[in-house]
Amino acid sequence: MDTDAIETPRAPLFRSATRRRRRRLLGSLAAAGLLSACGTQTSSGVAAVPEEATSRPSGLTVSPDTTAPTAPAVCPDSGVLLRAAEANAAMGLREQQIELVNCGKSVYTVNGHPSVQVLDADLKPLEVTVGHGASGIATVDGFETATGPVRLKPGERAVMRLLWRNLVTDTTRPAADGRYLRIAPNGDGADVQTVPDLVDLGTTGKLGVSAWARPAPERPAPNRPGADRPDAGS
Repeated sequence: MDTDAIETPRAPLFRSATRRRRRRLLGSLAAAGLLSACGTQTSSGVAAVPEEATSRPSGLTVSPDTTAPTAPAVCPDSGVLLRAAEANAAMGLREQQIELVNCGKSVYTVNGHPSVQVLDADLKPLEVTVGHGASGIATVDGFETATGPVRLKPGERAVMRLLWRNLVTDTTRPAADGRYLRIAPNGDGADVQTVPDLVDLGTTGKLGVSAWARPAPERPAPNRPGADRPDAGS
């Protein structure tokens, strides 16, 4: 047999096209796998980051959440706006300031302790004992600073404080994690507002509330030693 006369048959053209389509398909599948690892896609085509599963670690103290939501700066029909500041946390003790702003056009008066109810993420009340002052929670100097009614002109503010401990000491009961506060400024059910807030009570079930007071004046920054001398800057 004359081997020089034998020619290697060429692959049909449709096989090469099939291989190319297969390679493109594999590349698309790989890209889709990368997107699914990062999250699902939104209608705009941007990959959405999946929500992380949250769990409460076992132990006595839970670290604070620094992403507590804030109330929108929109003046309600009542003419008063309530908003929560970031809580101060130390060794499981939380202290937080709630501010009331007279955003209306007339004078608004607050007197004594507001009515406060802690709600969960579904706006359902939690079993929490709310008391006046810091008794039974901690000894905090100056927690109660009110001296009587606070008469607020438009644009003026009043503040009250919340105090609680974030401890998990009873593993047989779920920890109380409040996500909202329902507050009646004068405790009579009028002008009630629901304020987004994180109140991580753990299993303590106690919340201390102070009376309304005017905000404490800001302290000036202390001068450096010798800064008031004429030659201090030379």
